[in-house]
Amino acid sequence: MNRKTVWNKIFSYRSGSTTVRYMFPFMIGTLVLFFSSVISSDKSYIKLVPSKEIVAQGEEFSIDVYVSAHVPVNAISINVGFSSEMVEIKNINTGNSVLTIWTHEPKVENGKVVFSGGTFKRGFLGEHLIGTINAKAKYNGNTEFFVESVELLAGDGLGTSIVIDKNNTNSKTSFYFYDQDEDPTKIAASVKININADIDGDGKVTLNDIGAFFGKLELKANYL
Repeated sequence: MNRKTVWNKIFSYRSGSTTVRYMFPFMIGTLVLFFSSVISSDKSYIKLVPSKEIVAQGEEFSIDVYVSAHVPVNAISINVGFSSEMVEIKNINTGNSVLTIWTHEPKVENGKVVFSGGTFKRGFLGEHLIGTINAKAKYNGNTEFFVESVELLAGDGLGTSIVIDKNNTNSKTSFYFYDQDEDPTKIAASVKININADIDGDGKVTLNDIGAFFGKLELKANYL
């Protein structure tokens, strides 16, 4: 009996079976759903997410550092730059990090926050938290945190370097540190020019945003 005859017998024997009739479409559908849910983008990028962008002098704030990977990543090296004259780094929290092994603990070095580590097995896909930078505003004025350098290595057993999306605008975040005795008009002007002050999230900086900002200042002043 040749191979073709054997396969014909298998499928003819089971042709009336609901299990066989629906098994292959089900498997294909499951695989499509699985891969579409895991691989949501064809680009890898770094994203900085601030807890707030308008900060009073002496106040603390934080920046979450995320990596999004479109192929499995199991090793990363990220340097986040900042102005040590304007900002004091209080600590770096990695309690919720996707990384499970560290080349060294995250550290502050020459005006940079340095992350270097990896994960077991093949790595991770999608967007995941690497760590949270907790900082304090030292002086009033404009400043920013930005991704200075990054390297992502694929979990392919070869350590293949992954290309990063350089057009990602979320790899930098700007801040305005204000003195609580400063003229509110000056603060509002600086905020509008130098950072994204779209408080109501409509994609534009409008009088509503400025009004909301002043409202926050007034509310805070009432508690001082």
